[in-house]
Amino acid sequence: MLNELYGLHTRLQQEGIMFAFSGPVSQRVIEGIGETLKQKMELEDAGMTTVQRVFSVFVEQMQNVVNYSAHQLTPPDNVDGELRVGTLIVGSEAGHFYVLCGNLIQREKMDAIREQLEQLHSLNREELKALYRERRKAADLPGRKGAGLGFIDMARKASRPMEHAFSDVDDTHVFFSIKAVIEGEPSA
Repeated sequence: MLNELYGLHTRLQQEGIMFAFSGPVSQRVIEGIGETLKQKMELEDAGMTTVQRVFSVFVEQMQNVVNYSAHQLTPPDNVDGELRVGTLIVGSEAGHFYVLCGNLIQREKMDAIREQLEQLHSLNREELKALYRERRKAADLPGRKGAGLGFIDMARKASRPMEHAFSDVDDTHVFFSIKAVIEGEPSA
């Protein structure tokens, strides 16, 4: 592995990958990576709207890892300082940025996630906005957590329908991957 690291470094640069992470994720990790990501994009003169959209999608994807990854390092009753495992890549190519994230999930959740994402693919901008408002009202009801706002918000920020995939791991788990593309805008 030691002798392969330079090759990996070179490949990441050639493919426009500005940030890659795989490992335990906590709220603190999200904050640290998020701040670094914003600084990196600002140094590259990405427009403020683009920086905000990429940052927002990054946060939603990492929150999904923290909230739903089946690969959990801390006991289930530990909600403070919880550590779950996921993989994140942020890159740019041909004038746009992308945020790619993945984590292990229970196989039984795969169909519900697929259905939700396919529903979002069929909606235009106005329909996404209306669905977001509707779900946001539902999220404010006692006992409701999020109401599935994360995927809707990412779909609203993305420039094209989000891509997703499920890779078989074992009888009870799949690896869920999702990619959102955000068109770059020139800085002001």
